[in-house]
Amino acid sequence: MSNIVKPVFGGRRSESLAGVIEVRGVLGEAVSELGTRIVGGTWLPGKTISKEADLCDEMGVSRSVIREAFRILGAKGLIRSRTSDGTRVQPRSEWRLLDPDVMDWRIKAGDTNSLLHDLLKVRLVLEPGVVHAATLMASPEARARVRRAWEVKVHVYTTPDPDYAERRRRFILADLEFHRSFLASVESDLLSQLFAVIEAALGLLLDMQMSARGYTTQMIGMEESQALHEAVFVEFERRDPVAAEAAMRRLIERAISDAHDGFKQKTP
Repeated sequence: MSNIVKPVFGGRRSESLAGVIEVRGVLGEAVSELGTRIVGGTWLPGKTISKEADLCDEMGVSRSVIREAFRILGAKGLIRSRTSDGTRVQPRSEWRLLDPDVMDWRIKAGDTNSLLHDLLKVRLVLEPGVVHAATLMASPEARARVRRAWEVKVHVYTTPDPDYAERRRRFILADLEFHRSFLASVESDLLSQLFAVIEAALGLLLDMQMSARGYTTQMIGMEESQALHEAVFVEFERRDPVAAEAAMRRLIERAISDAHDGFKQKTP
């Protein structure tokens, strides 16, 4: 491992959750406002939402904006409009829960804990198997990316920075790239896209985990997390898929425990 490693992150970076249907301006604001209200429970599943005319008056937009917003929300599985029955909220099972907009609206509506619990379950089911497969099938180029990701993670962890907020941000980015590199090793477009969809919300999860471990201004309480990540990397380098899978499972289980502590801290 080289002594000097500059943090460079491959892949796409998400500072915030961005929807698959990119809408801006008045329409974008209307879609976001209505989406947040729906996932937040202003109108419960099965119930009719406010009439178009009432929403136009309340939100100060035209009827064409409300109708287009309804169309977009319908595409995301949140509502269904019928001439004879009005516009009703769909059952939660119909919502496109992996849609980044829907995840963003859940956060804005205060549904953060439920969302993060869901993400942890996905990680626990998904990532140990991904590491197992990556350890078996990674190409030389993919292995080089995993090594690079680990070097960057070590660099960020061990290098002091007077800007604690920036160091924390870089730590989260390095963590995401470490996990992303194993997915890339499997060479599955479906898995890579799944991670791309949820990674901004995972960044929120990592931030909560760091807070629960005590790191608010300095890298305190993250020693165990770093050691657990190192165990995954070591077993990957040894090409032991069973041990690498077990190491990743321990890492995710620790994250679940930390997140649980974080949730308790946020509960009055």
